[in-house]
Amino acid sequence: MDRTTAKILREKLNNLFAEHGIEGFEIDVGNASYDTTQVTFKVVIKDAGAPSVEEKDLEKYAGLYELDTTKVADLRGNKYSLVGYKRSARTKCWVMQKLGVSESNNRYVTDTDTAKRLFGKDA
Repeated sequence: MDRTTAKILREKLNNLFAEHGIEGFEIDVGNASYDTTQVTFKVVIKDAGAPSVEEKDLEKYAGLYELDTTKVADLRGNKYSLVGYKRSARTKCWVMQKLGVSESNNRYVTDTDTAKRLFGKDA
């Protein structure tokens, strides 16, 4: 096994689960470890529609930092909302999403000072 083979297998597994998943659940095939003869994937199965870890942590940490998760910030002519918190990140732990954009790569990370400035309850 090698990295390329593991990537191909992960794509095939994700496609297979997308077509023939388990009703009421979301299945995600994640990181892989491999050696010369086998590959092991991390598979996450969660209730359909359940919030992600980042979304759950946002509610917890937004209260600690006095941030308003319903606020829409205006930055350089674009609208952003606060959608997640990455607890493993050291500096850029807040996740913002650009509103009104259809692409899937519309999420950005920012630091606590910027998040307070844009989404603070007193701002």
